[in-house]
Amino acid sequence: MKTIKFFHPDETFNYNIEKSLCKVVFQGNKKCLLVEIHSTDDLEHVEGDSLQNDFPQLSLFIDDFPLDVESVEELNGKEVSIPYGFAEEEDEEGETVEVYYTTLNVSEEDYETVNNELTFSVNDKGILTLNWKGEVQDFVEESEKDIPFEIECTFEEFEFTEDDFE
Repeated sequence: MKTIKFFHPDETFNYNIEKSLCKVVFQGNKKCLLVEIHSTDDLEHVEGDSLQNDFPQLSLFIDDFPLDVESVEELNGKEVSIPYGFAEEEDEEGETVEVYYTTLNVSEEDYETVNNELTFSVNDKGILTLNWKGEVQDFVEESEKDIPFEIECTFEEFEFTEDDFE
């Protein structure tokens, strides 16, 4: 199953996943996790008066999160905890910079996700899967309370288009 669910107090938002990508990349002298998950904009399953209609499509990202694995294949069976969406790190010039590990992009706005728990496994077809649970800033009412979310996806091959990089 390839779904994203947000458990807003007024209703549960359900999204279908269109594209998902998982890589282990080398960044400077460390190995980092890169995950991208993009929903479809299909809301045929949503009622007309649903709050979700104001947020037809979204994307979640994990970038630059340091991880002690050499390849995506080594993620099988791993549980990864990312408690905060960003950290302060020192760059090459010795300056302190904020590095955002996890974000949700909705309607051209970015929101930090926290308390991220990722569980990787391989399904019966040999495809890497991810169960990701966490919380995100309230992008609906922009209140102080975080909204829990859960993602279940598989990382199957897909073609990137130029639009994916704009």
